[in-house]
Amino acid sequence: MNGKVLGRYDAPAVSAFFAEAGIYKALEAKGFGAFEVGIDTPDQGISHTRLFARKRGERHLLLDACFTELGLAPELFRQYGYSIDRPLELVSLYWLREEDPTADFTMERPPLPLQQHPGLGILRAAFPVVVRMARELGKDGVACMPKFFHDAVIFFHSRLFLFVDGTQQGRFEALARDLRPLPLATASLLLAADGVRDQDGNLVRWHFAPQVFPLSDSLRAYFNSTQYADAVAAGLARFRFTWDESIAYTPTLTQPLAAQA
Repeated sequence: MNGKVLGRYDAPAVSAFFAEAGIYKALEAKGFGAFEVGIDTPDQGISHTRLFARKRGERHLLLDACFTELGLAPELFRQYGYSIDRPLELVSLYWLREEDPTADFTMERPPLPLQQHPGLGILRAAFPVVVRMARELGKDGVACMPKFFHDAVIFFHSRLFLFVDGTQQGRFEALARDLRPLPLATASLLLAADGVRDQDGNLVRWHFAPQVFPLSDSLRAYFNSTQYADAVAAGLARFRFTWDESIAYTPTLTQPLAAQA
């Protein structure tokens, strides 16, 4: 595992970033130590950046992340009625899993879809590491790829990641608004199990698309533009969602969506 993240940062560099961001200190408070970063760069596919640590004599995988690069062409923005004079480049967090294999879920904090262990609570500390790399590489922003509804909710509420398409952002906010009474895990499962319908009675599926955190003036200007704000407002007003309580609803999960984000 001797690769580099984004073609530039090797394992010692990433480990130093983690230390400077306070990640190791936070993990030491949970009983972990002997930290080790490994970067696996295959001949084909996306490289993995992994953080290992030891606790009570056992070695554990705590974090697994895949970074890649994403470009946004000027034509994309033109279809939204906005003009940008150059392609925009982003660092994309394509995959992320951070978990504590030594901890157990509780009734108050049940597992989210595909979650095998509770989270470590280090994402807020890890985010500046991604931003630092993106800035040093001269990128316009950071993108994430929310595979599920709950991923998008967490990124939106924690760091205000936004969908590039303003109408899609408005639709997402409407979905979060209308599913707010549900636990986050339940809302995400309902979308995967055909348990949500829109205002026209159509089944609602989760749409896979990047959310973006802007860094450059060009990208911030777009998200602050009248065109984007109008599209978000239109989507928010247009969409209404209801759910089928008989599908994937677990009465014991009582924590609402807003509290879990």
